[in-house]
Amino acid sequence: MLNIKLMQKGSWRGYKGNNQEEKNLIFVVDRTVDEFTRTEFNILLIDENNEESKTELKMNGCPFKRACTIYNGNSIVAESSLMYKLGIGKVFVPRNRFRVTIFPGFIDRSFVASLIVLYFEGRKLWI
Repeated sequence: MLNIKLMQKGSWRGYKGNNQEEKNLIFVVDRTVDEFTRTEFNILLIDENNEESKTELKMNGCPFKRACTIYNGNSIVAESSLMYKLGIGKVFVPRNRFRVTIFPGFIDRSFVASLIVLYFEGRKLWI
């Protein structure tokens, strides 16, 4: 079970289980830029010995366009984007529907889903 706690505006900590002790800390997320057209986050994964590991992720994008990208160094871990209908009979797709693409390799899907939720936290989905 993953427990995410809001520390202050723009800063979250993820804990393993229901316990919010430092020994159960998994990751720390800090918002570095928060503008209407651009938002950026730094994500620091904590290793099992509760020391800051070398694994550092970046997440940036545009919440209005429902687009964000999660990077591990120069490689892309996951991307989100608005869904669009293709073809002759295009139908309006509401802004609260978007797709997430998770690339193989680095990270588990539940962690990416929690980062996407943090990215859109506090933003109206219909705007």
